[in-house]
Amino acid sequence: MFKFITNAISRALGFTRTESRGTLVLIFIIFIAILLSHYRISILKSKSTIGPDSTALAWINEVQASYDVKEDGEDFDKSVFFPVKKDFAKKETQPKPWKKETEPVEKIIIADLNMASVEDLQKVRGIGPAYSERIVKYRDLLGGFSDTSQLKEVYGLKKETIDELVKHFQVQSSVTPLDINSDSIKVLAKHPYINYDLARVIINYRKVHGDITSAEDLKKIKAIDERTFLRIKPYLK
Repeated sequence: MFKFITNAISRALGFTRTESRGTLVLIFIIFIAILLSHYRISILKSKSTIGPDSTALAWINEVQASYDVKEDGEDFDKSVFFPVKKDFAKKETQPKPWKKETEPVEKIIIADLNMASVEDLQKVRGIGPAYSERIVKYRDLLGGFSDTSQLKEVYGLKKETIDELVKHFQVQSSVTPLDINSDSIKVLAKHPYINYDLARVIINYRKVHGDITSAEDLKKIKAIDERTFLRIKPYLK
């Protein structure tokens, strides 16, 4: 039978015997493939894992039905080929555990630097007994601070400590002025801005020219430069 069919193909198509055999085998393979595909489709349809209410089965039926030509000639619905949209519930936004409410800032009470005691100054971070006593002693020699910048003149006091100090203390009262026309040379020389030689020059000046009536009179004394004048000026009556 096989030889008969091979000879028939050779006579009909003009193939050699080898080509006829190959053609016959190819036809046989194609036939078997068609049978297997139909068999597989029938098995998939008959499987019980896809129930009549299954979404997948319903989608397959819709696709298959869409290929059938309707009697009224209308186009089939292409939407069946689109995947089914699913609605996902939005997740509730949870507050971040690391986010903390802003804590209230403690209000800083500013006191008068010229009225602060040794104990008051020691409440500031970086101010111990030695520094607090040194600040008060220098303040008394000056007759009071006229400006917080004078804290830089306190021996050993660091800038960071001064910055912390001025957060709590400011100059709120006036200084005790010098009596430039009555104070003795000894009293004048005790002031941090006036040494003994300058005190003697001031005494001699007022003996020759009379009382010093204004701060500008001090500029007439050659021993007093501009920097010294500006430092002494707040302590004159």
